[in-house]
Amino acid sequence: IYGSDVFSSSSYRRIFGDSPRFASSPSRVSSRGGGNRSSSLSRTSISSVGSYSRKSARSFSAPLEAFDLTQSSILNNEYKIIRTNEKEQMQGLNDRFAMFIEKVRNLEQHNKVLETELVALRQRQAEPSRLAEVYQQEIRELRSQLEELNGEKSQLVIERDSIDDDLQKLREKYEEEFRAREEAEATLKAFKKDASRSNDAIRASREEANEFRRQLQSKTIEIESLRGTTESLEKQLREMEDRHNDVNVGYIIKAINNCETLIFLVKSQLYAHVAKYFYSPSAILL
Repeated sequence: IYGSDVFSSSSYRRIFGDSPRFASSPSRVSSRGGGNRSSSLSRTSISSVGSYSRKSARSFSAPLEAFDLTQSSILNNEYKIIRTNEKEQMQGLNDRFAMFIEKVRNLEQHNKVLETELVALRQRQAEPSRLAEVYQQEIRELRSQLEELNGEKSQLVIERDSIDDDLQKLREKYEEEFRAREEAEATLKAFKKDASRSNDAIRASREEANEFRRQLQSKTIEIESLRGTTESLEKQLREMEDRHNDVNVGYIIKAINNCETLIFLVKSQLYAHVAKYFYSPSAILL
């Protein structure tokens, strides 16, 4: 006798739909009419089990679609977007994994129910022979359902293992991307330090160049002043020679020679500064 409370589980109804219900007649095989009613009820139970099998097969077809993890292109975006997408994907995989575990648990419970029904059917095999064929048919259908459920359970286990592998690969890829990002940040930090040192060197070179320019300008002014002094002395010398041909002009000539020597020394220093500036590494950087 099948009780109506066997299939009262809400999770079972959500996954497998309404369960088949078996009704039992209060009268046993006491008359021909009673036997006909039992046969009619058994046929109704068989049709209910058959429709349940088809409904169960349809309800399991949707969740067993192929799981696509082609998310590698998203990982090339910015790090925060990559991390958010990976967390959402991992959360989705965990949710689906939990759903598969719940389905496996429900399948195991349903298997226990079917095994209980099989035990009940075996106990009822001792009834009159006119019901044996009907019950044998029910047993065959229940065994067929049990085999289908076992096959679905095996498929769910395979998919669960596949999801575990995908999760492990995703974790490894995430860790690899994280390490690559840390290395890139370290390299960028080193580049920034080098750039800062280079900027300091360029700034010092520019200051040195400005100092050389100021020295060059000062030396140029000094040379022009000495040139004017020399020209003035030469002019005075010519005037004195014109007026005093017999006067000793050795002192004046010596002064002129000293001025020319001083001009030569200043020019030499100026050329040395200019050469040092134009051939130094700082001038090349500028």
